[in-house]
Amino acid sequence: MKATFKPLSLAVAVASAGYTGMASAQMDLAAETGLGDLAIVPYYTVREAWSTGVSVINTSDQTQVVKIRMRRAVDSMDALDFNVVMSPEDVWTGFAQETENGEIRWYTNDLSCTVPALEEGGFLQMPEIYREGAESGYIEVLAMGSADATQPISVGALHGDDGVPADCDSVRENFKRGVTADDYAATEAGISATRNSGVVNSGLTIQPDGKGGRDPSSYSASGNALRVSYFIRDDASGTEFGNAAVHISDFLDGPSITNQRQGINEGDLQGFDHPNLQGGAPTSFIEGWGGGATASAAIYEQLRGLLGADNIINDWSANNSGDLFSVNTDWVVTTPGQYLMTNLSAYIDSLEAGGNPCGPGDPAAGYIPLTGANCDFRDIPMTVSAEVWSREEDQITAQPDDLVVSPAPPTDPVIVTFDREVNVVSWGEEVVINEDQNIVIPVPAGAFAGWATINLTSWAGTTQGICDFTDWGSNIAAACVPTTSNPPLVGFVAWERAFGDQPDSNFGRIVEHAYEGRGSS
Repeated sequence: MKATFKPLSLAVAVASAGYTGMASAQMDLAAETGLGDLAIVPYYTVREAWSTGVSVINTSDQTQVVKIRMRRAVDSMDALDFNVVMSPEDVWTGFAQETENGEIRWYTNDLSCTVPALEEGGFLQMPEIYREGAESGYIEVLAMGSADATQPISVGALHGDDGVPADCDSVRENFKRGVTADDYAATEAGISATRNSGVVNSGLTIQPDGKGGRDPSSYSASGNALRVSYFIRDDASGTEFGNAAVHISDFLDGPSITNQRQGINEGDLQGFDHPNLQGGAPTSFIEGWGGGATASAAIYEQLRGLLGADNIINDWSANNSGDLFSVNTDWVVTTPGQYLMTNLSAYIDSLEAGGNPCGPGDPAAGYIPLTGANCDFRDIPMTVSAEVWSREEDQITAQPDDLVVSPAPPTDPVIVTFDREVNVVSWGEEVVINEDQNIVIPVPAGAFAGWATINLTSWAGTTQGICDFTDWGSNIAAACVPTTSNPPLVGFVAWERAFGDQPDSNFGRIVEHAYEGRGSS
């Protein structure tokens, strides 16, 4: 079905270069503390017998509203997202897996309040809209806001002596919304008299008080309260990898509470698509809607400066000793946030049958529906130039051209193109992670292990740009501004040690990439 963008009755222009009161947060990589208010899991997979699990720790004495969002590998469209409301010092865990019927589900037996509620059997199912190609991707975990113990949402989310939250149903009421402009207002008093639940603005929600009235909850910045880790497991081989997520501290400088009922497809900029790697919900900065110190927006440029790099460096191995054992590696290279580099409503329209195209062009020029010009300004497809060494310092160098390497290694050095946001590189005939598109980089003849450095260059076929919404109304208009920063990069090398006749002894490990020039763009 063709996507439509339903205009709401409110249409407010916002400055194309930013939003009112937008003093950007001074974010940083949380290398020392390992805590943050944004965590990026560089890779998930549910392909075949694989599953991916995530653990989130709330290290604070505040109730935390946390967004869990799965973005598919090919273009980072939001394939599934939901909220978890975590009481102080709470831990939440869950895992994603594909069913025999091809459904992708997020399972959890955790009792913390989820928004929406879990289906019978303890899972949330990925909607069909962006299900195709979502067997792998990456995960965003964002701290949307915190509430102190006196707030009604905190009372409802608090676990009792039996481990069960007091009232998850009332907690969920805070994330509803209505269907008219009156359902958002600057203050709780300004809300339509017929409505007693849902999001008011990024810093205020309400739930029924059980007596026909309203209980408002207010929020502040989450602080760097989250600790996120993950595992990736192949049930067929028994191999499991795990690591801490990439943590960003001080990403959001205020709350960004959004409804979990609708998003930009319905013309709602205070919906479940936000917050994201661009920062807080855009409506926080419409005059009179701030609701206090809400989170800054338009901060993806700063994130690019933090995570951007010139080169990735790591080990590789393609060591197969017959039936005795093997030591193989795959590299995961993820470029998060590419969805912020398109005119998103036009890009979504281009995915539908009969939709207008979305092509490259000039970020400063307007989108032209007929030709699709001035719509797509992503870094991908990226040109990859690889220098590969063996342990004996032998070297093979791949020089740039326009070719895409096939799944079989060529005899001559070639360029590799990363045309997705999540890319998996294999270094030998045996793959570690069973992707549908494993890219092979050739290695020196006869070598079984070594190291490599790869340089990634943004696509030369367009001017890179970052887009944001300018009008809450017809077709969700977007304005785009050029960027010259390096593409943001996260990822790791996955090692698998497999013993042919002793599969119970198989094990894996993850080693994060090293980066040259990170943060210098």
